[in-house]
Order: sequence, then C-alpha cells, then structure tokens
Amino acid sequence: MIRFSPAPGLSLVMIPVLTLLIALGVWQVKRLHWKIELLASIEQGQAMPPAPLSSLLEAKSQGDLIAWRKAEVTGHIADEPVRALYAIKYGKPAQRALAPFIMDDGNIIAIDFGYIDHIPKPGFRLSHTGQTVTVQGILKPVKKPGKFVPPNQMDGLWYWPDTKTILAPFFANRTVENYVLDLDGPQAFPNWPEPAPAHANIPNNHLDYALTWFGLALAAIGIYFGWHKRTGRLRFGDKV
Repeated sequence: MIRFSPAPGLSLVMIPVLTLLIALGVWQVKRLHWKIELLASIEQGQAMPPAPLSSLLEAKSQGDLIAWRKAEVTGHIADEPVRALYAIKYGKPAQRALAPFIMDDGNIIAIDFGYIDHIPKPGFRLSHTGQTVTVQGILKPVKKPGKFVPPNQMDGLWYWPDTKTILAPFFANRTVENYVLDLDGPQAFPNWPEPAPAHANIPNNHLDYALTWFGLALAAIGIYFGWHKRTGRLRFGDKV
C-alpha cells in the first residue's frame, strides 16, 4: 500500500521545472538529428570536386547547402589593402591575409590567402593584384563574433573576417558577404602566403546535452519524492 500526500507548494514548483528540463532535453534531441544531417551534407559536399562559385550560389538560391563546399573562382585581386586576420598556427599566434577578389562573373568575395609572417603595413597589397587568376578553396561561412572578441583594428590586426567592411567599396556590384573563400592547395605564386584551408570542425555534443537535461529532470523527481519520503508524506506498506 502506498500513501502519498503531495506538498502543494513544492508540487507547484516542480511542474514548471520538469516541463522546462524535459523540453530542453527534447529540443537537444531535435538538434542532434539536425546536426547529424548537417554534418552528413557537409561531408558529402567536401567529397565533391571544386565547382564554380557562381553555380554554387545558384544552388544556394534553390535551397542547397553550400557552406564548406570546394569552390573555384576566376578573376583578380582587387586593388585594396590586405587585412591581417588573427589566427593560430601550430599553437602560436599568427596572421592570415584577407583581400577582396573580383570574379569575372561580377561577384565579389573575400579570400583568405593563408598565413603571413607579420602584420602588413597599411596599404600593403599582394603581388599579381589585377592579374587574372583561377584559384580554389573552401567556402567558409562567416559568423559574427562573440562579445569577448576584440574589435578589429582597421589598419592593424583583425580578429574576425568582417566581410561587410572588406567589401564595402564594391556594394554597388554583386557581393558574397556571408562567406570567405579559404584557399586550398599549393601556392599559386611563390611570394603568396601559405594556404591554410578551413575545415568544418563542427562539434556535435547534442546527445550529451540531452542526457544532461533528462538526467536533471530525473534528479529533480528523485529529490521531490525523497523529500516527501523523509517528511512522512510518502509511505510504503502502511496499513490504512
């Protein structure tokens, strides 16, 4: 025989607490399925040969995922100063060279040309600027930084690829603002930076998060009934 006399106040508190914890767990399960599908799409895309960026943008307009795809562009480096982007190389601080690239089809994209060994002086430009070249790389999506990332120094070190600012002189033309093309493969010219291609190291911890929320819900239930047991509100085997 079980006798249970729930405490009204504690029971009212438990309802929203359990609802929230279970809802968070269910949400993480949904995120888990979404992340699995996303990673599968990225893996499939990276296994494909490089495609012209113009065709990838057309596919994007049809709803396809193009982030982290291998892309090829033909055009020339714009006559704009190179920006030094903060990076880590072999565990040590380093810089990568960012510059706008004007494609033959009218699109303009920021390209990460790879590692440079110093912060370039204001006005520094890469060699072969203005010369038509064809380069390949990985199309990396750009995300706004968190609040702890230092602001970019316009004439010094940049801490995130602010493509809107980089491409500002070209807004009258077609721009690709939300992506950076990280060059992949050997150096196109001996005096160009060392390519440092991006890789989609996207974590998938949603199962751990879901188990954490469901575990907290079970712990809350255990505390709830444990308190009732200690206070005599929950009894087992008592006679009526």
